[in-house]
Amino acid sequence: MRTILKNQEGNAALFAVVIVLSLMLLFSALSEYLRLQIIASGVRDALQSSIIAVATENYDEVYNGLREGYSGAYTLDAQDRWEERIDDGAVWEKLRQKLGLQGQQKFVGSYLEYELSDLDIHITNVPLAPGTTQERFDADAWVTLTVPLSFGWEHLPPMHIRLKVTGGYHPKF
Repeated sequence: MRTILKNQEGNAALFAVVIVLSLMLLFSALSEYLRLQIIASGVRDALQSSIIAVATENYDEVYNGLREGYSGAYTLDAQDRWEERIDDGAVWEKLRQKLGLQGQQKFVGSYLEYELSDLDIHITNVPLAPGTTQERFDADAWVTLTVPLSFGWEHLPPMHIRLKVTGGYHPKF
């Protein structure tokens, strides 16, 4: 390498081609990384919005308890026992509308851009008894995002990432 750099013949065409190809490879890898970041951020934001919608849709169940001095989404059943009254919402339907999914996949033309799977939702109700440390009705969601890579000419495996978001409802008054 040192002898090539010290060569005084004046022919730098090969060296220029190597530099240009290296820069193109670096730019392609950087563009793919940014594409993956943008897709993951968009899916995370849409899932966050859907979970917040689920949490706020449960305000009417939570409000009844607040009005009586408690803050949980509970109701009395026929045997005078407290049971949770929680609506899971239609998170998949909200995601389909926000992201333009066909089933659980997003296509750009005929090219698969990404796929969502394994949606898990966990809703944490505020305890019925007053004086507890948890003051918020929380909803957590996890989804697996699979993005096929466009860099690497399909020799690289697709990106699999498990996204987690949290939303909640906390009454103002």
